[in-house]
Amino acid sequence: MSKNAVKGTDIMKNSWILLSLIIILSSIEPVLAKNFQATSCYGYLTELVRSSNFPFRGIKKNEISLIIDDDKGDMISAQVGYDQKRIKPDMNSFVLIGWIKYDIIHHVLWNNSADLNEHPVKLKFNRNHVIRFEKCRQLRNVNQK
Repeated sequence: MSKNAVKGTDIMKNSWILLSLIIILSSIEPVLAKNFQATSCYGYLTELVRSSNFPFRGIKKNEISLIIDDDKGDMISAQVGYDQKRIKPDMNSFVLIGWIKYDIIHHVLWNNSADLNEHPVKLKFNRNHVIRFEKCRQLRNVNQK
């Protein structure tokens, strides 16, 4: 077999490998996009709350987490708390310290904890987290169509 024939065979093999990879990768991407969930965006909302002036009552901001109560598309309600080390396996480890509402359309974060439910307090927060949260939700909406 001549050198040119061997090079041609190698080129064909490499072309098939490249084509196979392209086909595999193009079939994986839509599957990943379809599995993209709203819950993926809640991390950005958590960071938004952590950056706010919510009264964390001595808890380190990086320990704060949210439990989403309701997501109506334009307003999100959540419990604010932190995980406590469990003493017994059957004990609930989430310690509630308050509630928030986030107005998605107007980008307003409210502290509406029990004593503030009728008169929620508008919170200040790092606006960079709004941008990340919005981009995430837009991507989710595109992938759901």
